[in-house]
Amino acid sequence: MESAVERWQAIIDARAQQMDAVYARLGRTSADFWNRRASGYHRTTKERVISDPLFLRLQEVVTPETSLLDVGAGTGRFALALAPQARSVIAVEPNEAMLGYLRRDAQERDISNISYSQTTWQDATHGIQTDIVLCSHVLYPVRDIEPFLTKLLQATKRVCYIYMRAISLDSVTAPLWKHFHGDDRRMPPGYIHALDLLYEMGIYADLEVVKLPPTLRYPSLEVAAAELTEQLILPDDQQTRQELLGLVKDWLIEEDGMLVPPSSEMVCAIIRWER
Repeated sequence: MESAVERWQAIIDARAQQMDAVYARLGRTSADFWNRRASGYHRTTKERVISDPLFLRLQEVVTPETSLLDVGAGTGRFALALAPQARSVIAVEPNEAMLGYLRRDAQERDISNISYSQTTWQDATHGIQTDIVLCSHVLYPVRDIEPFLTKLLQATKRVCYIYMRAISLDSVTAPLWKHFHGDDRRMPPGYIHALDLLYEMGIYADLEVVKLPPTLRYPSLEVAAAELTEQLILPDDQQTRQELLGLVKDWLIEEDGMLVPPSSEMVCAIIRWER
């Protein structure tokens, strides 16, 4: 019988093979994926954290005595929002561009209790321990998942939170993927796969399913086309851009001054376990 780890790795491998093949046709790799997407990610997340269900849960438990570790901190939406009420925050983030936004925003807000580690969690210093560990939307591409999760647990003094989607953001844009590439997009693991892994490891976590408003939000059709070009791994040429613009013009709808996909509410889960 297939184990939870084997199922996880099969999902990761199928997706990686599909994406690597598409990148190869363009003569590119995924190595600088987040360098190219850092600006759009920063824009879409920085203003929405105060209503995020995970932030609201953390806000209730983080105190001036609390140390916090944010694994895969990205551009810092949680680290920056929680640092003013925490004793200290460690932000672990491998991407230089993403971490640059975090550092800049912390400086602009005069936040001085965040320390930064530009590395993957796998390569981060062993022995880090904080009261609360947070890992938000990070696990999707991690193939060697069991040691990753074990290291999270070892870093946790009190409670660990893992945040994951039920269904990938790529499911929203899957029809566009099929239009350009001709096959169904392979999706990353969802929260149910992580929960299965934890159970198999003997970690019996609490689960809260939450719903968030659309994550894909664009100020203009041109920005939508530029960001979707990267997300869909498309050639950045005039012909493709015009074809994509025509498709998104008929697809996106206006909501609160932004363009969003229809019916794209995100279902996520807060996975939580205590020491």
